[in-house]
Amino acid sequence: MSISTYTELKTEVADFAHRTDLTAKMDTFCILAEAVINKDLRTIDMEKRLAVTFDDAFYDFPSDYLEIRAIHLEDSGARVPIKSYSPQQLDALYSRATGTAAGFSIHGGQLELRPAPSVSSTVDGEISYYARVPTLTTNATNDILTKFPLIYLSTMMLQVYLYLQDDEELKKWSEVYNSQIKQANKSAQSGRYVLPQVQVA
Repeated sequence: MSISTYTELKTEVADFAHRTDLTAKMDTFCILAEAVINKDLRTIDMEKRLAVTFDDAFYDFPSDYLEIRAIHLEDSGARVPIKSYSPQQLDALYSRATGTAAGFSIHGGQLELRPAPSVSSTVDGEISYYARVPTLTTNATNDILTKFPLIYLSTMMLQVYLYLQDDEELKKWSEVYNSQIKQANKSAQSGRYVLPQVQVA
């Protein structure tokens, strides 16, 4: 079984479901499947770094934004991390403060920095975030399909059997999907750290 493109994925979904009448629903299944993947999967392949010049208290996230990882500001060539707070904590700590931004929050679907940068006191920085999976309905392939084809196949099959109202097959594919997501997320976490090399005498 080779699944590296959307065309191959659709072929395998139809084959596994033993159905030839689902072609018109494949894009819908894919959109629903990707919504599930975006909710559950967090791998290094989904991470992005974005250089930003902040000139206001509020900043709109990029269109593919899913979840924040970290924010760093540039200070004389050094990367300085700033701390995450709830909107209420951020207001209480920094609402009247001036100077370099020291905290951030997610507020009203935007990133809020305090103390607030301004047009006359811009600050350069970097946002590290998880990005949405590039949809296969407009892309021939993406990194998640290439590296985790069984995640895509199993979550597409979930949508198929939700549509067909087949609880038995739904349960089977749900187990496959959950297992694959767990393994991928675990591998992503362990892949972040480089273990020290042991010197052999």
